[in-house]
Amino acid sequence: MIITILAEPRSGSTNLANWFCSKQDFTVLFEPMTNSKMKWFKGSTPPSEWKYSTEHLLVKEILGNGLHFNELISISDKVILLYRENEREQLDSWINATIENNWGDQWVYSSLKNEKEEKSFKEVKRVFKEHYLAKDYFRVSYEELYYGSGFKRVLEYLSIEGLENIGFPYGKKYRINLETNIKTLL
Repeated sequence: MIITILAEPRSGSTNLANWFCSKQDFTVLFEPMTNSKMKWFKGSTPPSEWKYSTEHLLVKEILGNGLHFNELISISDKVILLYRENEREQLDSWINATIENNWGDQWVYSSLKNEKEEKSFKEVKRVFKEHYLAKDYFRVSYEELYYGSGFKRVLEYLSIEGLENIGFPYGKKYRINLETNIKTLL
């Protein structure tokens, strides 16, 4: 089975894909079409010719400006759209990641502002909403995935025998709120 996770930036997709990495029957490709430093996939081979030796291939991609994933979606048996409802926290995470070049480590929240990055980010959200969320794909929000029953819904949607909700979420929350942590200590 070929599964595609198409996600907005900063929506928890890496954590979700990492969970599948820990499963024996999955080959997981992290952004093979958008990440030039991709270690798992090399060259310009079209998605229809990608090779994998496990029972399932999971491809995690992040939507960016000007990118289209029609061919990837066309070969996918299942497509999961991952988005985030809390746009303010998502934008904060995006700005921190782009300014600090910190894409996968914990970070201390500060009210960084960057109009250029904010404009770019809002365009990505608009395109994702218009071109993907408006279509009939399975979708789950970051909030539902990490604070509700979204992960259970993902597993039900995939309907893969033996795949159980063990060990999710994989990892920890990246954002650290100093004010909240100080109040907790007092």
